[in-house]
Parts: sequence; structure tokens; C-alpha cells
Amino acid sequence: MEKGLKVDIMENNDHILFGLKGNIDAHSETSLNEIVNKANKSVVKFDFTNTDRINSMGVALLLKCFKQLKEEKNINIQIYGLNRMNAMLFKMTGIFLLASPGQ
Repeated sequence: MEKGLKVDIMENNDHILFGLKGNIDAHSETSLNEIVNKANKSVVKFDFTNTDRINSMGVALLLKCFKQLKEEKNINIQIYGLNRMNAMLFKMTGIFLLASPGQ
């Protein structure tokens, strides 16, 4: 896995997919702010398949990102590809209150 956060963007007619790769930590703020700026669809999907470690600062930045998308842009956020550890982390920290697991 990569050490920093890299974001791949794929747009579709009805949604935009952000593929996250690497660690999500304090150094991810710029990438996550860019996601907020680039989110231009009513549905935004996040693929965490290629993420590694998400630390407490990473959780805080994800919460900020998701809150901006949901409350300021009224975007439906869907999350895919979580490993067991990150799924539990998201459940415990309330991220699933802002974003739903994709089907």
C-alpha cells in the first residue's frame, strides 16, 4: 500500500466514484478537500478497497469531508470496500451516520 493518500476519480452519468489508495491521516487533508470541491453529482461513492491505515486524524478529516458533502451539497454518500477493521472503526466513530455502506 501507498503511504500517502491518492484519489482516483471516475465519473458516471448518475454518480462520481472516488477510489482511495494508501493511508488516511493528517496528511490527507488536501486530498479530502479536493474531493469536496470536485463532488458534482447527487450520489458520491467512496471505494476504500485499497486503503490501508486510517488513524484518528484521518477519521476526523473523513467526518469533516462527509459532513460538508451531506449538509452543504446535499449529496448521498455511499461507502464500498471496507475491510473488517475499518468497518468497525466507521461504526464506532459515527461515519455511518453520514454515509451508508453500498450494496
